[in-house]
Amino acid sequence: MTSDRLKFILAAFIVLLAVGTAGFMAVEKLSPLDAFYMTIVTIATVGYGDIVPETAAGKVFTMVLIICGVGMTYYSFTYLFGLVVEGQLKNLMGRRGMNRKIASLHGHIIVCGAGRVGGNVIRRLRHEAADYVVIENSQETYALLMEDKETAVHGDATRDEVLLAAGIERAKGVITTLSHDADNVYVTLTAKSLNPRVRVVSRAERPEAEEKLRRAGADTVIFPSVMGGRQMVSAVTRPVIMDFVENVFYNQELHLDIAEIAVSPESVLAGVRLAASGIKEKFDSIVVAVKRGNELITTPSANMVIDAGDIMIVLGHRASLGQLVAAAKGAEA
Repeated sequence: MTSDRLKFILAAFIVLLAVGTAGFMAVEKLSPLDAFYMTIVTIATVGYGDIVPETAAGKVFTMVLIICGVGMTYYSFTYLFGLVVEGQLKNLMGRRGMNRKIASLHGHIIVCGAGRVGGNVIRRLRHEAADYVVIENSQETYALLMEDKETAVHGDATRDEVLLAAGIERAKGVITTLSHDADNVYVTLTAKSLNPRVRVVSRAERPEAEEKLRRAGADTVIFPSVMGGRQMVSAVTRPVIMDFVENVFYNQELHLDIAEIAVSPESVLAGVRLAASGIKEKFDSIVVAVKRGNELITTPSANMVIDAGDIMIVLGHRASLGQLVAAAKGAEA
């Protein structure tokens, strides 16, 4: 719509110049250069110098050209000025609205970088309906995020003020997917200094970067190329297991999910044996592991007592898992 209007304005000016030049050539018998000069001077309303219309027809034509030219010029500048002001106001209002939305978030995830890896992270977070804020330094990529109505901040994720603008103090996690390991190390250091409790998951390209990221405070270091290689091998050597894992994590039609469920002291599950908890009967779910402190208990026995503070790894239907989460937080089972 806007581009069509601009094309119309440009075409109208060209037609106006052509008609004015041809008119002065025909009425005043001027050369093409003098006729074009007269047209420009008339439309610009800057007055005449050595060349002026001498005939009555020329004066009438000049008056008509002035009216048309001034009207067209006024319309064009008004429209262009409106575009500038509207764009600035839109950006200003959009930025304010974005700031208010970010300020309202608590326990969200900050994604640093919206490139190839970061883009997949964003799609997965959107799929899981998680609250997140994207930090992107590229103006072009940031513009695309705005078109997709993503909650985003434009800037360098290694800078304190940019992470603060993304709500790092209230965030529960940071996923840094920048292409250079050094940048991911710096983001991790900055994020941990601003919020020591935040969980940082960092991308790494080189094996030697893992130790530096760990020292910087990264809780988990992911090598996309290594993980991709493992999945490709598993898809050949253990295809059924790979299909099952893919379906559990990514197939919405299967309605299965695996969840981490923390047991609060107020929960009716605390102090109860697994066999008597009703997790399988009431919630149609299976406890495949329990993390107790730093210990991971796999294939827990039916007689194991669930303690407050345990984190159960549970496989079950999504709707049932939601009920189980409520019970683990303290609601009636």
